[in-house]
Amino acid sequence: MPSKSKTTSKKTKAVHGGKEYAKSKKSGHHAPTKILIIEDDQDTVAILKMFFSKEGYDIDIAGDGQEGFDKLKKSHHDLVLSDVMMPKIDGFKFCEMVRSEPLLKMTPIVLVTAKNDPGDKIVGLEKGADDYLTKPYNLVELRVRIASMLKLKKLRGELILKEKELERIKTLEQTLIAISHHINNATAPIAGRAQICDVHDPDGVKKLVDVCIDGCRKITNTIELLSQVIKAMKQPSNNIPVDYSSLTVNELLTKFEDQNGL
Repeated sequence: MPSKSKTTSKKTKAVHGGKEYAKSKKSGHHAPTKILIIEDDQDTVAILKMFFSKEGYDIDIAGDGQEGFDKLKKSHHDLVLSDVMMPKIDGFKFCEMVRSEPLLKMTPIVLVTAKNDPGDKIVGLEKGADDYLTKPYNLVELRVRIASMLKLKKLRGELILKEKELERIKTLEQTLIAISHHINNATAPIAGRAQICDVHDPDGVKKLVDVCIDGCRKITNTIELLSQVIKAMKQPSNNIPVDYSSLTVNELLTKFEDQNGL
C-alpha cells in the first residue's frame, strides 16, 4: 500500500514539478497524459487512480500483466505503473513482452513490489523496467519520478524526430547530387554533338536531333523525380507513404537510381 508524505514543507517543491507537467499536458490541445496501472489489489488501485486523476492524468486500469499488455497494444499509453507479483503474467514477464514489441518498446515502465529484495530490483531493471519502487512507497516521490520519466520520454521522442530529419536532409543531398550528375550526362552529348555537327550534313544533323530528343527525355524524367522528392520532403518524417507521389526520399532515390542505371 502506498503511503502519503508526512513532511508538508519538503513536498511542496517536489509536488510542483509533477503538477507542472500534468497541467501543461492538460491545458494544451493535446490529449491528457495516459497512465496504465497494472495492479491486482483493489485498495491500491483506488488510491492510485484518485491520486493521479486529481493531477490531470488519464488513468487506465488492468488487473494482471496479460490484461495490461492487451490494453497497451490496443491503445496508446504514455507510461505504465505495474505491480510485480500478479496472476497470469507477473511484472517481469510483462516488461519482457513490452520490450519485444517494436511499437511498444519505448513505453516507460515503473515496477512496484512489496518485496524489498535488491536482487528483484536488478532483475526488474534487466527485464526492461525504467524504474523500480518498493511498497509502501511515497506518492509524492512516485509522482515526481513519473513526471521526470515522461519529460525524458518527450525529449527522447524529439531527439528521434530530429535524427530522422537529419537523415532526410542527408538523403536529399545524395538525391540532388545524383540528379545533377544525371542532368550533366543528358546535356553533355548534346553539347558535344552540336560542336562537331555540320549543318550541311543530313546524317550529322539527324544524329544531333536524336541526341537532343534522348537528352530531353532524360531531363524530363529527372524533373518529374525531383518534383516527387520535393513532395516527399514536405511530409512529416514518420508518415507512411500511401501513393507514388508521397514516397519517402530514400525510396525516391532508389527508384531514381534504378531507372537511370546509377
